[in-house]
Amino acid sequence: MSSASRPLLALLLALPASTAFLGCTAGGGEDTGGSCEGDKCDDLDKPDSEVPDSPCDGVMVDKSGRGNQKVAGRLHDPLGTMVFAGGDGCPVNFQDIFTKLAAADTQGCSGDGAGMQTRAISETAQQAAAPTDYRLVVSRNCNNRPAHGIVFSLFGVSAGDTQLPPNVEMISFDETAGVFNYYETDGRTLNFFGTSKDFLKGKGEDDDRRCAGCHVGGGMIMKELRAPWLHWEGDTTTPGVKELVAANKKFLGSQSNGIELEGTVDSANSIWNKNRIDALKEVGDTKEILRPLFCTPEFNIGSNNGTPSSVPGDMLLDPLINNFASLPFSSADYTAAVSANSQRVGSTGKPDTFFPMAFPHRSSIDSDYVQQLIQLGILDDELAKDVVLVDFTRPIFSDDRCALLDSVPSIPVAELTAAKLKEGLLANLGSAAAGSPQAELKKNLEATGGQDVVVQKFTDACAARPQKDFLTDILRVLSLLRDTARTRQVMEFAETMPDDNLRVSAGTRLDPNTCTLTTSFVATAP
Repeated sequence: MSSASRPLLALLLALPASTAFLGCTAGGGEDTGGSCEGDKCDDLDKPDSEVPDSPCDGVMVDKSGRGNQKVAGRLHDPLGTMVFAGGDGCPVNFQDIFTKLAAADTQGCSGDGAGMQTRAISETAQQAAAPTDYRLVVSRNCNNRPAHGIVFSLFGVSAGDTQLPPNVEMISFDETAGVFNYYETDGRTLNFFGTSKDFLKGKGEDDDRRCAGCHVGGGMIMKELRAPWLHWEGDTTTPGVKELVAANKKFLGSQSNGIELEGTVDSANSIWNKNRIDALKEVGDTKEILRPLFCTPEFNIGSNNGTPSSVPGDMLLDPLINNFASLPFSSADYTAAVSANSQRVGSTGKPDTFFPMAFPHRSSIDSDYVQQLIQLGILDDELAKDVVLVDFTRPIFSDDRCALLDSVPSIPVAELTAAKLKEGLLANLGSAAAGSPQAELKKNLEATGGQDVVVQKFTDACAARPQKDFLTDILRVLSLLRDTARTRQVMEFAETMPDDNLRVSAGTRLDPNTCTLTTSFVATAP
């Protein structure tokens, strides 16, 4: 993970040229379920006296919050089993970890670079049109494992390097427990930061569960997850990557890109979300089960594939209610406004990212989580839309909508259905003050359908505005979105998104009725 708790797969969220990600790391594949066999799910909490000895006893440090002295013998993911708990010796740098893994992990893999697949991210190389620095996300796909089974995240890799850094962040999926296990070494000290389930508790004291600061939902991170895969290869070629991978074939194998990684991350997180819901149901806290619907645990970063000429739909609306309206503006006006706002991208000095108009938006992992709640009957489509429609012009980072979690009733898991949830919400919202977010939710719940009408009125109002004025307001909203995103631990590099000289008041958003700027909550008109 790195010092500030790299988003392990921030990677997965995708970072800047110095980018990378796993941070605390990545995964993806077919549904392996989350059932536990034997007592493996309890191994992390057994007394040390009941845990098998391993070569890494006294070497691997338990930073899951448990403080166990014997750690590796408790872990059952493929990396832990083959490298840290088995064989001889406890490797503490990337090269030695790879060597021990390659010796044990041979089924379906033979030859130099066999089973290794590498994706590179760089926020500077594409901008400079020349080789610079990179972060690498490397998976080992042997023994019929999915690409998320074992993933390495290498930071601080420079063009032309023929010796990779010894420090590495690692993630490995335990199919029995249905969780990712997160590891890191600085080349000397080997750390275990906990499991996906551990991360649902958040960061602990000191350095415990450091990676949870980025992997808030416990899954993989790839910030720039969708086309054109900003900072990743996919819709463009990153200078220096081909040569870097070829020069380190033994460790890096073949070259891949953001397109493939997107599929790996999405499928892995969907598997984990199923187990995540089960884990939260065991705790029984209704509010925590529903948090990803009301709040913004994680976010992704989108961008335009070419000179911007319209507002990206995901920037304005949650996927549940996105009506994909075309809200155009002049490309020339955009270029002039970016210049007038003194917009710059970190150390590159460029006015925009390689793929321009980078914007934070609703994360894929949170959207998938909500869809799984709907499939389980904990939510239904209408109830989910009723919630999202509150302060809907702020699809992420809405403190007004997030505060509505306080109105969520406590319901026994066995009785948790969309109907019971709606009933309890209406009871708790009975005395809501007129014009408040609480009253807005109550109004939505009492109505049947109509969410699409509300959204259409908003996008019609936006389309009716003078394009240049609308663009000016959009860029102010975007500036605040970026600033808010930069307060999250997962944002490690200035080059990930542009900054500017705008000073936008907290709470700035578009009025849902007029599509003009406001700094406070506005109820939708009848």
